[in-house]
Amino acid sequence: MKVYQRPPTVSESIVRQLKEDIIKGIYLPGERIKILDLAKRFGVSQTSVREALKVLQKSDLVTEIPRKGYFVTELSLEELMDIWKIKEELWSLAFSWFAERATNEQIRKAKECVHQFREAYLENDVDKAFEANFALTDVILEGCGSRKLVSLLQSIEDQAKRYRYLSLEYEDNLRISSQYFAELIRAIEKRNVQKTEQLIREYIRFSGSVLEKNYNNIISKMRKRPRAPVTQ
Repeated sequence: MKVYQRPPTVSESIVRQLKEDIIKGIYLPGERIKILDLAKRFGVSQTSVREALKVLQKSDLVTEIPRKGYFVTELSLEELMDIWKIKEELWSLAFSWFAERATNEQIRKAKECVHQFREAYLENDVDKAFEANFALTDVILEGCGSRKLVSLLQSIEDQAKRYRYLSLEYEDNLRISSQYFAELIRAIEKRNVQKTEQLIREYIRFSGSVLEKNYNNIISKMRKRPRAPVTQ
């Protein structure tokens, strides 16, 4: 039986697009987001835009400054390292529970995402790798069996994704990530919870160290990277 899914509201559609824009650098850290411009871009009311920005504010993707408006949140290195420590604890739970609870079909889906990531690494395609990475984590969240954990991780990943996206270009990140994902899948297929937890902790520490070492370059690249035209 097919489950009915209601179409997204106007503000939900705006939230989804703005998240992608912030992650990909169309809107830069510290940049003001103008409500009137967004209303024109999406062909909606300013009220719908404000509702969307309030949602993004809860995820700390944008910050409201009284009498000045909304700005893309810029995270300091210290704040990012705090986020990565939290990620380590939460993802270790999610991957461990996935190894314990996931169906064989969910494990098959995860394995396919790892295969797609490896293909992206071999093609040196950062965008494709990024999509495969987060397709994998979506499958992990689906199979971990905890709605509360899913909610916590989705919130924190909203903040981390834009930095993760650019960090993939550094320190042989694609190759090492591909190796870790392959090992993780082998551990999950064996239902080896302890090994799965060990590997995901090691991997998140590795990705955090890449971000820490290259933070200044990443911030500089965010500000200099060519920006795609914002169109509806």
